Amino acid sequence: MKRSILILILLFAATLFACAGGNSIKKKPKHIVSGIKEIKNGAAWYQRGCYKRSLEHFFRAHELFAVSDELSGVAMSMNNIGNVYRIMGDINNALLFFEESFDIYTDIEDLDGMAQALSNKAAALIDDGRIEEATDVLNKVEDIIQKREIVFTPLLNNQGILLIKKGQYKRAEKVLKKALANTDSSKLSEFAGVNFALGNLMLETERYKKAVDYFKTALTADRTSGFHKGIADDLAAIGSAWLSQGEDGLAVKYFKRSVKIYAIIEDKEKVDKIMNRLEKASKKTDLNISVTKHFVKTWGEGKVFESPCK
Repeated sequence: MKRSILILILLFAATLFACAGGNSIKKKPKHIVSGIKEIKNGAAWYQRGCYKRSLEHFFRAHELFAVSDELSGVAMSMNNIGNVYRIMGDINNALLFFEESFDIYTDIEDLDGMAQALSNKAAALIDDGRIEEATDVLNKVEDIIQKREIVFTPLLNNQGILLIKKGQYKRAEKVLKKALANTDSSKLSEFAGVNFALGNLMLETERYKKAVDYFKTALTADRTSGFHKGIADDLAAIGSAWLSQGEDGLAVKYFKRSVKIYAIIEDKEKVDKIMNRLEKASKKTDLNISVTKHFVKTWGEGKVFESPCK
């Protein structure tokens, strides 16, 4: 299952405006403050699953940074725009923005930014099934990280996902467990992403109970951060794990919770997919899904009183 991680690279703001001596602190220029505000607003809408609104704010941030030639901000905006296009399934546009972000980070010799932009590009290529291209990109990320002499979790996570795609499960598990060991649980997006990848690995290797555990850990992190699509993905994955164990009743319960979120955030493709699985699973139980179907139909018609995108 595809999920995206939005990485906000805000460190440049801190380095630009350090203490000027004593207790005096330079005031941040208005265009920097406004640009960062737009980035934060874009991230908030992204978390809610409101991608068109998210894009609007990231494009506004890009304009503010571009007009003042603040290259760190321009690159950051491009990276985040790429992430939104990726989660919307527009891989071609995502790749264009990740490449532009990488080029700018290269010009200003920001190794961390370069590694992040390339990692996101690799993730988009994996989504698109372009395995060999993704492998080449991750090799470039590895070269960059070696210069920094650090453990870079996005690289390890993408490497693990790629190895799962290649059916190299033992190597994938080693890499993903290293990623998990080096992930700060307070970094909710990264922590959820690694646990979700490990859950998928457990599914592929038929270790279903462990899959449920990893997916539930991802669910807790996504709930805490308020990442609506992530929550829906986690619930759907848990439902799949229970279904694989013949626990149709439990699968139904999780699919019901998942499909309602997808309906509210207007992810029609996922609604259709999970509803199909829900209906099939429910026929093997005595559980009634008519109320869920009612809400999904109503919300699918745009009749949402508390839409997260308003």
